[in-house]
Amino acid sequence: MVRLLMCTGARRRARVPWVSASVAAGVLLVTGAACEGPPPSPRPEVLPQVEAPYDRAVREALDEVSGSQLLSVALRGATEPEPVWYTRVAGRDGTVHVVRVGAVHGRLLGAAVPGGQTAADKERVAALADSAEVLPEEAVEQVKSPDFGKVSGVRLEQDRQARTVWSVEVTTVRRDHTQTYLVDAVTKKVLDRRTAPPGA
Repeated sequence: MVRLLMCTGARRRARVPWVSASVAAGVLLVTGAACEGPPPSPRPEVLPQVEAPYDRAVREALDEVSGSQLLSVALRGATEPEPVWYTRVAGRDGTVHVVRVGAVHGRLLGAAVPGGQTAADKERVAALADSAEVLPEEAVEQVKSPDFGKVSGVRLEQDRQARTVWSVEVTTVRRDHTQTYLVDAVTKKVLDRRTAPPGA
């Protein structure tokens, strides 16, 4: 029989000269296939139940409240069968509207105007919304690497230096850790990055 070095790609000279090259090649193919390890396991999906991404919820909210601007979008009930996007948008006069969108199918679930909003509150909200020159999706584009997973929240706010920033929360495959980035809402510069474990 033909003596072969298994799993090394090397082959000894055959002791039996009449064995054809085609037979030897067939043996090599079989042994080579046997030496291959199992196929790599598929990469786990982040938040698999969330089929409607954050930007779909944002579009639904902006369509629901004409002329509005995004203030925040956050995923609630991420581990439940029917998670929901809660989106806050500012109307032209600074009135905050809360719009709920299903995170599975992207259907509009309802909209409401929270009570207790004073004239001063509306003025502050309108000023914050108007100070953002970078769109939320542009801020997300700045943080897509290297550990990008799924966006689980975006919020417009002011940081400690009174800069208008987008806070972008990304849930990654690494034990569902959350990366939170602060992106300047004027220059698009990534100002900060924080990591938090689940439930933090």
